[in-house]
Amino acid sequence: MEILEFMFIPFIACILLISINVYFGIHVLKREIIFIDIALAQIAALGGVIAEVIHQSNENSLAGHGHEGQPWFTFTFSFIFCALAALVFSLLKNKKIKIPLEALIGIAYAVATTAAVIILDKSAGGDVHIHDMLTGAILWVGWHEVTILAIVISLVGAFHFIFRKKFFKLTDNYHKADTGVKNKGLWDFLFYFSFGLVIVQAVSVGGILTVFAFLIIPASISSLYANHWSSRIFIGLGVGAVVTILGLYFSWQLDVPSSPVIILFLGVVLMLSLIFKKIFRKQISDN
Repeated sequence: MEILEFMFIPFIACILLISINVYFGIHVLKREIIFIDIALAQIAALGGVIAEVIHQSNENSLAGHGHEGQPWFTFTFSFIFCALAALVFSLLKNKKIKIPLEALIGIAYAVATTAAVIILDKSAGGDVHIHDMLTGAILWVGWHEVTILAIVISLVGAFHFIFRKKFFKLTDNYHKADTGVKNKGLWDFLFYFSFGLVIVQAVSVGGILTVFAFLIIPASISSLYANHWSSRIFIGLGVGAVVTILGLYFSWQLDVPSSPVIILFLGVVLMLSLIFKKIFRKQISDN
């Protein structure tokens, strides 16, 4: 079928994004730093925007080689910006700083977004870049991008699996004075840094809004029905996979961009889950 041929690669890309974002989403919800993903994503995107502008300004002097190495050049800038943000966010969790970390994360997102829009407004094709930065172009992703995404997710996933006890303990006791983890500042930085590695590649594939939705919504739904880490991860993966299939199918049938449809379906499923949970609780209390 034509739909299977056209949607197979985007489906694989979405599953990869869901697989890692559900895990990180649980961390984010437990830490109550909801906007960390979208802030890191926007800061990484700002790095990519600056790299694009530098590339455009040097295009004439690099005649015949204008596009050679450009993806790696953009990735390098995005990575550096994301790594610096990870370092700053890990240092900002300090009792001496009276401003809540969530507020600082929101400020970082707003500033990075504004800077990116200003820069893109002066560059060629700025409106297209802004659209791709927000919603991505997941329908047109190729095997090359998917392979790189899979490698990054595999490496980060393996790292977190090996040291899962430290990361679980750090997150479960995030708001306590004693987390039970030695060198908690270092491990907190490694969390943000590894998270940033995923975000840099994920945003280039799915866009900021799609990645944010994959991070927060499936993890939120899983929190309604489970408390254990493994149970929440499996619920989030299941919900994300089903919604991705529905979103890609209806985007094909309606001939509309797939990312907004997937995000919309995730929002609908979250609302239905909340309603179902409320009804289920009422029935239990009545009995």
